[in-house]
Amino acid sequence: MKTKFILLLLFISSVINAQERSITLKSGLSFESISFNGNSIEDIFSGYLDNNLKNNILNLNDQHTINFDFTSSLKYTEKIRNNLFYNFSFSDITQLNAKFDNDLLKLALKGNYEYQDETLNFDNTRIRATRYQQFKLHLENSADKYSIGLGISYVHGNHNYTIISNSASIYTAPMGLYLDLNYDINAYATDTVDFSLFENNGNGVALDLTGSYSAFNHKLEVYMHDLGFIMWSNNSNNILVDSSYIFNGVTIDNIFDFNDSILEASNIVDDYDNLSEKNSQYKSYLSSNIGFKISKQVRGNRFGLITYGMNTRWQPYIDNEKLSFNKIKQGFEESDYKPYYYVKTEIKFNKISILPKIGYGGYTNNLNVDMALMLKKKISFAIGTQHLEFLFDKANTYGAGIYLQIFKEL
Repeated sequence: MKTKFILLLLFISSVINAQERSITLKSGLSFESISFNGNSIEDIFSGYLDNNLKNNILNLNDQHTINFDFTSSLKYTEKIRNNLFYNFSFSDITQLNAKFDNDLLKLALKGNYEYQDETLNFDNTRIRATRYQQFKLHLENSADKYSIGLGISYVHGNHNYTIISNSASIYTAPMGLYLDLNYDINAYATDTVDFSLFENNGNGVALDLTGSYSAFNHKLEVYMHDLGFIMWSNNSNNILVDSSYIFNGVTIDNIFDFNDSILEASNIVDDYDNLSEKNSQYKSYLSSNIGFKISKQVRGNRFGLITYGMNTRWQPYIDNEKLSFNKIKQGFEESDYKPYYYVKTEIKFNKISILPKIGYGGYTNNLNVDMALMLKKKISFAIGTQHLEFLFDKANTYGAGIYLQIFKEL
């Protein structure tokens, strides 16, 4: 499928008579959370976490959501004729998204010793990590007052790991006499034989729809990007486990048979109430962006467009039901992304432009400031940061990011 897609692109490029062409290279890295502020991010990556730092992290919030994204892309754009444009892009994408309660963080940071005679609950824990490449062809018909665009992508899936805990808990008896575990977990993982960055463990497709209309000196744009999925191969592991388990420790009758005693005792961990493990295909969804924006030219030569917008994301965890209202609702909820409202503009100084942006929502619960600096020459460069407030107020900043963009008209 990938080979046919690339051949189609080469055929289109060979038969058109291009009038305008450009190429854009962009790479960006971002981390966002509703609970981990700038200080805690620095503490986590400092190396050693003492008890004071662990307590500070555990006191941040009762629930945690984190999102990590590293994306690099190359896009080639041509004007074919009249009002018809097309662009082809290649993207390399790595994403991690997780939502978990504070009890899971307690167990990860401190173990269960400090929580004797307590039950730690890990209900509604969700973790997913995906790596893939995307080949996209987008066509757009642009007139004076309107435009409409359609894009289709082939997705080359490398790796995916998904864990969904519908309910889970661990009770530690006083003095550690026994552990009582209860869990209902779904886990999915692609083939673990080859961990190379570009291994092909799945294939998928995605769809883009865009449109705009201009009236009364304003331009309204609506879009839906990357609505699609990856179907992972038959070698993928699907594990469904629903179990209650009490561990009473290991009894050693003879110190010289210590290893044998452990081996005999460890057999009990295979005594699940309900375990289903098999190798088969499964589907995961891409992170789809859906939203709109309204732009207007600001008076004066110093300013470019001012744009107001709202963005949402749709990404269900598993393919558990057909497309319906409930499925649509599920996708917005499980994306763990709140509607993101923003306003941005451009401030011009000869060949240098400053691009400020203020937003609220997304993977964070606070106001955030983005800033980019663009140098316009034969080859234009832009370097930008997400959550500029990280440099001045780490205690109230819940994300960090940076990107670099290079643009060249051909």
